Amino acid sequence: MDMTIRGRLKQHLISWATASPLAGPPGAGVGTLVLADAAHLPAVTAAGLVGPRTLLLAPDDGTRDLAPAVGYQGSLTEPGDEFSNGQDFFLQTHAYAASPFMTVFGPTVVRVFDRHDFEVFLADADRALAEGVFPEFLLTSSVLLADPAALSGADDPADGPALRLYADRNGQVSTSPTGAVLGTVDDSLDALAESFARAGNAAAALDAALPAQTRAEALHGRPFLGRYLAAVAALRSLMARGATGLKVSGFGSRLTPGLAVFGDDLADPSLPIVLYGDEDSYVVAGSRLFAVDRRAARTLECLLATSGAAGDRVPAHHVDQLAELLASHGLALPVPLRVPAVTR
Repeated sequence: MDMTIRGRLKQHLISWATASPLAGPPGAGVGTLVLADAAHLPAVTAAGLVGPRTLLLAPDDGTRDLAPAVGYQGSLTEPGDEFSNGQDFFLQTHAYAASPFMTVFGPTVVRVFDRHDFEVFLADADRALAEGVFPEFLLTSSVLLADPAALSGADDPADGPALRLYADRNGQVSTSPTGAVLGTVDDSLDALAESFARAGNAAAALDAALPAQTRAEALHGRPFLGRYLAAVAALRSLMARGATGLKVSGFGSRLTPGLAVFGDDLADPSLPIVLYGDEDSYVVAGSRLFAVDRRAARTLECLLATSGAAGDRVPAHHVDQLAELLASHGLALPVPLRVPAVTR
């Protein structure tokens, strides 16, 4: 298979599973549209869901012309099943609760299919917060967690029918195979977008998997879930670069002695993350990842955990040095300082 075509397929499947934005400017039609039945090809085309940028996927049983769709075998929506493009690309789908016991042979999407999966996901997050132990399968570079924003309760402005859609065998359409029904294959993109706006990205991704109240109650008591998933992503990035055995500040421990483990930073997934091993320390801020010395790591950790009110834990000149370091990486101090002027 041509590597350019293979790369496009991979990019679109990642976007479809996780709601991550596609590269390039948006255009007409859906970014990625997966059909469970090729019989719906005429309907989605007539509804205007297929545009120049659309990757349209439909099951290929060899009995019909699928153009303009790309044919596939297997499934993207059943736990334990495998998707194949009929050539050299395969993608497994695992249920979250079963994932620790499954062997990963290649690219894999882990999905919350039901209440049990959700409960295991929450238990893993709770353990990471209390003990600093993260589920190993989520740290594997070839594994992706589906619908992360919905699982953490975060709003995701990138998500929606313009980015991704799934049409089941009955022609019901959702943004995720575990999400609320937004309409049918005969509906326009505008109509589906209106339904999505009413439902919200979390319901649109998970309402078919578990009751909304169950999800809301669990998320209300766990404001750290977004930070937890950001920490998982940071650990994955560093492990892919050969850095192992790392701890994440705020999850079971702190680098700074005496600093409260449960700090202000745990409720904000957008803040930088401090990670450290026996000797090395790192900062992950969005797409930026860089090594820092111990003093810089402790200074940043204290500022993050106290929303800038680090008091006498952080000398003013350490803050100044940290600001210079961050500026060299194109970053500003992530929290407003509340250090008494006399100390500066």
